[in-house]
Parts: sequence; structure tokens; C-alpha cells
Amino acid sequence: MGVARALAADPPVLLMDEPFGALDPIARRSMQKEFLDWKRRLRKAVLLVTHDLAIVDRGRARQTGTPREILAAPADDFVREFVSDELPGADP
Repeated sequence: MGVARALAADPPVLLMDEPFGALDPIARRSMQKEFLDWKRRLRKAVLLVTHDLAIVDRGRARQTGTPREILAAPADDFVREFVSDELPGADP
């Protein structure tokens, strides 16, 4: 109901605070897919507040997950370097 009220005002940007936080993992994935479809159709900018972690490069999410998941298995060299605790150019 809250989303319907917000959309009735036709704002250029929607702010959603933890919209998927209380869902189990299966329902969360399903709702996130529905949300992306809905967002594309309505052509709205949406700012999501979440406790999930995302590593973003030039506006594109490179990897999402818990801090533990990202640290344990970086998706690519960009993420690996981003989460590294070594200073660039420092001797190993």
C-alpha cells in the first residue's frame, strides 16, 4: 500500500528503506526480480537502503553479498583489489 501511495504522487525518485529485508532468501530473489521488472516499466530512479553489501564500479554492481561472502570469494580483480587491505604499491 505504501508503494502505491508513493507512486500516486509520481515522484522522479523513490527511496525504499530495506524493502526486501524481512523476506526469506527464496521470496527475496523472487521479489527482487519482480522489482527490477517493475522499475524498468515505470522508468523510475530508485534508491534502495540495504544492509547488503555491493561493490560498484562506474554505476555497475560488480559483486553483491555479505562482507564475508565478498571477502572469501571476490568476483573479479576489481573486487579483489577493492577489498584488499594492502596499500597500492606497497611491498608485500
